[in-house]
Amino acid sequence: MREPPSIDVRLPAGLDCCPDDREVLRATFQTIISLTARGDDAQADLLRELRAAGWEVHWNVTWQASARRGKEWEEVTGRTREEALARLREAVGLHESDGCP
Repeated sequence: MREPPSIDVRLPAGLDCCPDDREVLRATFQTIISLTARGDDAQADLLRELRAAGWEVHWNVTWQASARRGKEWEEVTGRTREEALARLREAVGLHESDGCP
């Protein structure tokens, strides 16, 4: 099976781009492609099946944030990066309230 086509994008010289920034750029481009692509036949079939069964199907793009400390783990989503991080701060804070370590 052939690899799907891909593109390389050169970043401007002098751009201070950390790994997190590069991941945001990659995710942004992937989101644009996903939103403009029609999807494959399997996705179209699944949507038809769900709708035929009476489901209203909606989706959107969200941010996901997770934190791990030892065996403790939290994962949240948000419409924006700020919302996801605020929800993560709240979830992590529950581990540290009421005398919990």
